[in-house]
Amino acid sequence: LPTGLMGVTLPLLARQAVRRADEIGRRIGVLYAINTAGAVAGTLCAAFLLLPTLGLRQTIYCGVFANTLVFFAAALVARGAAPVSEATPTSPPASRGGASAGRAASGGWILPMIAVSGWVSFSFEVLWTRLLGQILGGSIYAFATMLASFLLGITLGSALASRWATTQRRSAQGFALAQLGIAAASLIAYSLVSSLPSWAKAIGASSHASLGPNAAISAAFLLPAALFIGATFPFAVRVLARDETEAATASARVYAWNTAGAIVGALSAGLFLLPTLGFAGLIAAGTGINLLLALGTTLLARPALRPLIAAASIGLIALIVFPPSPPWRVLRTNPSNHIARGDVTHFGIGRSATVLLLRTASGWTLTTNGLNEAEIQPPDTRPGKSTTTRWLAQLPVLARSQTESMLLVGLGGGLTLQAVPSTVDEIHVIELEPEVVAANRAVAAVRDSDPLADPRATVFVNDARGALMLTDRRYDTIISQPSHPWTAGASHLYTREFFSLVRDHLHPGGVFSQWIGLRFVDEELLRILIATLLDSFPNVRLYQPVLSSVVFLASDAPLTMGRSAKAALAASPEEFARYGLRSVEDVASALVLDESGARAFSSGAPVNTDNDNRLAALSPRLDLELSLKRKGGNSVFAPFEPLASRARHLDGVYLTRRVLRTTGADRAERVIAALEEPSQKAAAQGWLEVKNKRTGPARRKFEFALALDPSSVEAACGLLTIDRARIARGSDDSAFEGLPIGEA
Repeated sequence: LPTGLMGVTLPLLARQAVRRADEIGRRIGVLYAINTAGAVAGTLCAAFLLLPTLGLRQTIYCGVFANTLVFFAAALVARGAAPVSEATPTSPPASRGGASAGRAASGGWILPMIAVSGWVSFSFEVLWTRLLGQILGGSIYAFATMLASFLLGITLGSALASRWATTQRRSAQGFALAQLGIAAASLIAYSLVSSLPSWAKAIGASSHASLGPNAAISAAFLLPAALFIGATFPFAVRVLARDETEAATASARVYAWNTAGAIVGALSAGLFLLPTLGFAGLIAAGTGINLLLALGTTLLARPALRPLIAAASIGLIALIVFPPSPPWRVLRTNPSNHIARGDVTHFGIGRSATVLLLRTASGWTLTTNGLNEAEIQPPDTRPGKSTTTRWLAQLPVLARSQTESMLLVGLGGGLTLQAVPSTVDEIHVIELEPEVVAANRAVAAVRDSDPLADPRATVFVNDARGALMLTDRRYDTIISQPSHPWTAGASHLYTREFFSLVRDHLHPGGVFSQWIGLRFVDEELLRILIATLLDSFPNVRLYQPVLSSVVFLASDAPLTMGRSAKAALAASPEEFARYGLRSVEDVASALVLDESGARAFSSGAPVNTDNDNRLAALSPRLDLELSLKRKGGNSVFAPFEPLASRARHLDGVYLTRRVLRTTGADRAERVIAALEEPSQKAAAQGWLEVKNKRTGPARRKFEFALALDPSSVEAACGLLTIDRARIARGSDDSAFEGLPIGEA
């Protein structure tokens, strides 16, 4: 309804603005340009100002308020305006086009032409949005910048063409020229697309860049063709309208046909043409149709212009002889201006993402829209890689050892699915993009194991929230591994509405697990995310298995990890041990916020909602120097240290060693400070000295621990580690002081 009423406004204003036949093209072109210029301003204002500061609902209210102001202004103007004259048109009969005026004067042929032109134009808009998204990312800012650049070109093109569109014949010629211009500008831009990553790097355009650099890149590739696209509208209206009395009707009909074509173009390009033809195929087909439109318009608009016929014909021949090629350099580039290397194992243009699987020296890299999604390892690879994805699968089972059913949101490289313990009976996987499934199948026979061959797993291709709304099925565990929180396909998986939906699809006592990379958030955004989880789940914990990312664990029941983890480890010891989880201490070492710490850390933080999605708005504008990955999360979590109260109930020395391997020396010192037994404390301090490469102090600590407790295995292992390094060096302790000594 709202957009239907928006479509009413242009023909109504055209009827008011046009009084003479010679004003048709000029005034309607200017009117269309002014309206589109407002759309440019609205796009940028909504994306860069209103949505980040006010949220979705309040942004809509701002639009309602603006419409209300326009209503009152229009009502005041209408009361004082003279009625539009219905007098006999002033145009000469020849320009009105009687039966003797011929086919060109009737102008009806322009309607299917403008519809096909709209179809091609919005096919190109979808194509360029997907290509530029490889560089600029999939945030609201990137989309708004690209859309504004496209609309700006339409604005300028319509304004310029309005001065040319004075007669039907000139307008028909102008329409043909515009089609040639669209084809030429699109082909030139596409031929230069391989230089896009270099240009973007030179001016600093990226997913985290400001409006200026990204707008420059978008305008360089979108604006030239959009200038000619914008010119088609006033030309088409002037071709169709025989006199001023038909201005409103002609503008309405042209607008409707053009928009209908645009709708078909956007849908067909995104859902069928791009996946089928690829980028090169679609640019070739689209420009070919533009050239055919130019040729057809020239032949229909008598007398035909031979130069236009020749130009269109030469263009078609050149397109056949020199077809475009795929833009591999762009497809290998991510929004951080990093170009991925490796041989292409799988390439697919899906309905929601462009998926690329590259063979590298260490395995395969899976990317979607340029963003790194997963690293797939070949057989006999050290299982310690991709630690976070493995923990996602195992942590919920450790928290609820009786887990029988699991839902996994996002397939990725299949590593999380691969790591699900065999004690789980049934696994449902929801994946948005079919090409991600196809990429996994492409390496199924050569990876260490094929996760899709797991008889427990069933894959559903759908959006996670849509799929959950279509079922009342409940699970023991739900795991979510969405991509970057600022992208269109993932940002709605970090809101209260999604977490509430997850809660409603868990059995009582069920567990929800989700990850986030620390380079995507600062302290404020992490507090918001934890507060959002606590809004749906009373019990939330935060684990940090590696420095670069964290895993959330949430449930409506207390998370008694100690007893449950022991039971889970006992039920499937080899599977957990494969990924370095052999004891409760291995699990506890990654705990950085327990339930009380999570509540204290997030106290006072707002909740992330669909209406006010702070992660979608703020994450892409985050200064990477302020991200928790760059700053390190240790200082942020230190005031809420959960291991201080747990260390005395666990093997404190082994716990210290695990902490040293994951989150570092600062945290290990806090664990050591909590130890009460003297021999354990001394042995733990010895391992801290080993980490700091201080051999002499380490030896003294271990010897002291053994003097207190001769059965201390940890202290004995510490001395053996030092001696192994000393013997390998062929030197005594004094010569060895300060040198790396390795790890046991």
